[in-house]
Amino acid sequence: MPLAAKDNLDELYAIQQLLQEEIVRLQQEAEALLESQGSGRPYILNVQIEALQEEATRFSARISDILERDLQR
Repeated sequence: MPLAAKDNLDELYAIQQLLQEEIVRLQQEAEALLESQGSGRPYILNVQIEALQEEATRFSARISDILERDLQR
């Protein structure tokens, strides 16, 4: 694997990990809010969670593309 691809993969994995951690944090916050007050705030958190999940999916696709290209070499 070329060194540039390795650096890029490391960066992509790090970003993906941060996104996943933020998703988990927001899910826990949304659950806690639903239990305590049931307000509209969990709705906003759910929209944020969905956006982060979409972004994490994009990063997963980019990682897969890089790995696939490396396998084809």
